[in-house]
Amino acid sequence: MKGLLAGGPPLLAYLSTASGFAHWLDSGEFVAAAADFGISHPPGHPLAAIVLGVANLLPIGALSFRVAVICAVLLAIAAAALFFAFETSLSTSVAIRPSLRVPLALAATWWVAGSQGWWFQAVRPEVYALQSALMCIAMERLLRVSISGQDGQEVDVRPLYHAALALGLALANHHFIALLAVVPSLWLLLGIWRAWGWRPFAWSAGFLGAGLLTYLYLPLRALQEPFLNLGDPSSPGRFVWVITAQAFQKSISPEAVAPFGETLADVLIATARDLHVLALAVALLGAYFMLRVSSSRRFGLFWLTLWLVYVLGRASLGFVRGNPDAIAYFMVSYASLAAFAVFAIGVLLSALAEAAPNQPKLAPALAATLALAASFQFVRSADASTLASFADTDVFDDDLRRSLPARSVVFVHNPQTIFRYWGGEAEELNRPDVTMIPLPLLSYPKLVDRYVRNEPELKALLRGYVLDGALSAPELQSLAALRPVYVEMDVRVTQELMDLLVPEHLYHRVLTADMTETDEAPAMREHAELWRDLYERIGRPIDPHTEVQLIWRHYTDSLYFASIGDTNAALRTVRAGLALNPHPKELRMLQEALKKAAPGERIDVAPFTIR
Repeated sequence: MKGLLAGGPPLLAYLSTASGFAHWLDSGEFVAAAADFGISHPPGHPLAAIVLGVANLLPIGALSFRVAVICAVLLAIAAAALFFAFETSLSTSVAIRPSLRVPLALAATWWVAGSQGWWFQAVRPEVYALQSALMCIAMERLLRVSISGQDGQEVDVRPLYHAALALGLALANHHFIALLAVVPSLWLLLGIWRAWGWRPFAWSAGFLGAGLLTYLYLPLRALQEPFLNLGDPSSPGRFVWVITAQAFQKSISPEAVAPFGETLADVLIATARDLHVLALAVALLGAYFMLRVSSSRRFGLFWLTLWLVYVLGRASLGFVRGNPDAIAYFMVSYASLAAFAVFAIGVLLSALAEAAPNQPKLAPALAATLALAASFQFVRSADASTLASFADTDVFDDDLRRSLPARSVVFVHNPQTIFRYWGGEAEELNRPDVTMIPLPLLSYPKLVDRYVRNEPELKALLRGYVLDGALSAPELQSLAALRPVYVEMDVRVTQELMDLLVPEHLYHRVLTADMTETDEAPAMREHAELWRDLYERIGRPIDPHTEVQLIWRHYTDSLYFASIGDTNAALRTVRAGLALNPHPKELRMLQEALKKAAPGERIDVAPFTIR
């Protein structure tokens, strides 16, 4: 009953604000994986493919909505497990009265579950709701076994086995987040070793291994060639390549990561914004209380180390600002701060009860009031978390996929366009005639072979791209003589290639001969009309992640127009980007270069592109 009380209100909030359409970032990819239990980007996320695939059994809504519903349920389970973890932590000190534990644990749970960092993971297709559910279950079970036999508690080592299984499953979903939890667990595992010796750990290793067996799903499913089969882990070498995420290890260079101090500041600012500075101040007091009392010290060290490990671990990776995937890494660290905060309040309210013995109901009443007040976190975070009216990706789908000519070939640079395309097509299956080539992923094992096997006319072009890192203009023109060919504009598109393109839909179409004014004029008019219609259908206010996509597309369009000498169109697209966000320095620099150019003058866009 207590678990239902803890997880029920968050579940209602999550379900009522879930996305009817897959969101940006990786959401489309996980819809595609759920469609037929496919294999997503490294490390493959085998457990997510299985669990999110259950959405196919739900009888309501589009597949993307059903996957979001699964995520909402999973994060509500995480909230319920977190409640019991908080209740256990509060029971470690006699300084906190038993009558205060439930309302204070509820307050901490709702404060965390209502934060934008948690809520946003429950309303979109992603792996983080599943990861949080497993991590919170593992934490709760570990805390439970750590107090076994204390203060009349039943002596039971079985929760350790549950924790080990949950951790093993978590490792089969997002291994980096799961591994970070091992270090803080040592404070509690040492006490368990002293109490029971090595035997429970031998059994626990078996349960951990049982969870890790989920990885066998990858080669078995890859042999069936599902719709999404990234890395094709059907051989031992490719299996290792996928689960070790080598693609990401090679793509992140030290120069690409912001200074550690800057990313750490980003993490702390995001935490303070999400949980409120006052909550952090109270948490600091709670950490002092918890570490000072001997009976709760090792639990305090567990929560403190947990917070440090996740904050420092996320900061070491960079990419924090404005990225909900980055915030998801320290969802568990929010629980640490909440545990400290309610511990401090529990100590203070217990002291109040001692000071006013003639009013025994005062402290419990204040704790219950605090729990109700904590539900205000949902109101505070609602605008930033809800996706109830979000339909922007569906609007984009019309010109990204649905309205393309028959048998089109589309060469895509933007990972979010790739994932959006896969998610929409896996859900609708209405454009099997269109071939989307994900250029950044062509280094994935067997991916080029898969395209060439199905469409041999792509062989020379794809092999050349893998070898040279650039699309061949002559090969593109040769393909364009056979089929409609589109290129997504990007900073990696060369000047030579831009001369062969005209804007059409949300891409640029490859001409079979160099562009002329006859080609350009109607294309410019259609381009302007397309964007007017797109903005009308998106409406206001614009979702922050949609805004990022719009700014990027305006920027790459302006590069194209500047390179072909259409100064007016280039200025129009630059102004559209700056109207959304006046701060990007690349847009402002390009605007200055365009203002200095004569009408019809081609701008050298090399300083704004990647060689």
